[in-house]
Amino acid sequence: MYVGRKLGWALSKRVLYRAKHAGLAIIVCILWGALVALIIHGLIIEEHPQLVLKIIFGFGLGAYVSAPNFALLQEDSIPEHAMPRHELISLLPIWVFILASVGLGFLH
Repeated sequence: MYVGRKLGWALSKRVLYRAKHAGLAIIVCILWGALVALIIHGLIIEEHPQLVLKIIFGFGLGAYVSAPNFALLQEDSIPEHAMPRHELISLLPIWVFILASVGLGFLH
């Protein structure tokens, strides 16, 4: 969790908020959400946790880490013109994580 949060914050600061084109931010958000889902899925396969641990630590932790800008910025510190990108960065990777997790669940 710690490593994922730090990588997400670095990704947000260096790429997602600074990207000149929204398309780059969208692609990176999709890749981040899918990568987190793949790593969590691999950990679940490797460790074989019980159902409650899968839900809490697998799905909950994955959703938390998949939002790369979670707790990085205060909502009131973001200029109005930057709010659409902030919301994109906050929500798109979580939705990709959910969809990828469901898809990976059917593969196993």
